[in-house]
Amino acid sequence: MSYRRFCLFALLLALSAQANAQRGYNLGLLKRDTQIFEQIIEEVLKQNFKTPFALAADPKGAYLDGYGLMISFQLNLSRASVRTPFGQLKPPQGTAPKVSPEVQVQIVKDSMINCLANYGRTVKELRPRDRISIHAHLMNRNELDPVKSETVLVLTVMKEHIDQLSVGTLDMERFKQRVHVLEY
Repeated sequence: MSYRRFCLFALLLALSAQANAQRGYNLGLLKRDTQIFEQIIEEVLKQNFKTPFALAADPKGAYLDGYGLMISFQLNLSRASVRTPFGQLKPPQGTAPKVSPEVQVQIVKDSMINCLANYGRTVKELRPRDRISIHAHLMNRNELDPVKSETVLVLTVMKEHIDQLSVGTLDMERFKQRVHVLEY
């Protein structure tokens, strides 16, 4: 009999913890804010990478309970043409990238850090200890080695650092130091 009571108590405790975790968030507003931030990231990418074949997968975000917001996208670097069954499609003149893939990766890093700094407050439903993480899958189609053809870039910052930057208690240089950047 005590085993049943223990199991019932553990089940009720787990369910109440789950309910308390979601009670503080308005998930409808969080979804709307996430969609707005996705659109902002998409526009920033389109401004920096003008080739029509650059953005392979639009930014999509998801909220993870206990972590925060994750947004992921795929970007084709050095994509001067696309192979199709009907031949090669080339972008209009003047839109092909003229910089190396390494420089393009740095452009993604800098633009996403600025995006977090300037527009991270768009997601108002997150708590200060939550994180916003941007995952960029950068594909270099000119690289034949499959290991070297993809670079994964992960930028993570706590919401409280974005809030501190917006109210002026944190300057941009210290904010950049608090953005954790992982590249592999």
